[in-house]
Amino acid sequence: MRSLWAFCAVLWAVVPARAAVIGGPLLRDGLEIVPSAQTGVELDRPAALSRAADPILLVADVHAGKDEVHGFAEHAFIPYLSISYALTKEDAPTFKQAGLLFPIADKSGPHYAASAEMAGPGTYHLTCIISPPSAHGMMRRTDKTGGVPDWFKPITANWTFTYPTSAK
Repeated sequence: MRSLWAFCAVLWAVVPARAAVIGGPLLRDGLEIVPSAQTGVELDRPAALSRAADPILLVADVHAGKDEVHGFAEHAFIPYLSISYALTKEDAPTFKQAGLLFPIADKSGPHYAASAEMAGPGTYHLTCIISPPSAHGMMRRTDKTGGVPDWFKPITANWTFTYPTSAK
């Protein structure tokens, strides 16, 4: 079962795909950002998945909120974002996983994701920096007829969660 809320996903090929929300939605600058965890995920590029003993696939579900001002319909996927992440563990000061989340499509819709290694059960902190579509070259109209405001400044989002999560 795949969740409509997709942000962080644990990967085990022997378990059917399941998802667990690991933090509440963050509403900022017209965007809704939701983190979750999934299990049993396979990608068309297997090398993109961590082969570590305890992997997690970080997945960001980023959609337009009702106050989004750049022409995206409410609940629409926001393309061309650049999303970096850092994952740390509370009782392991030297543990840190970091990287970029990449666009991924599935039956629930597009989102951003990346595979990272976990350091066993415990309390984790996830930080994401979401840069606007201009980071990947998306332009915007600026004329009076159809123009939209400047893109938002990079958004820093933080969540704390317990791993393993309860998947549904």
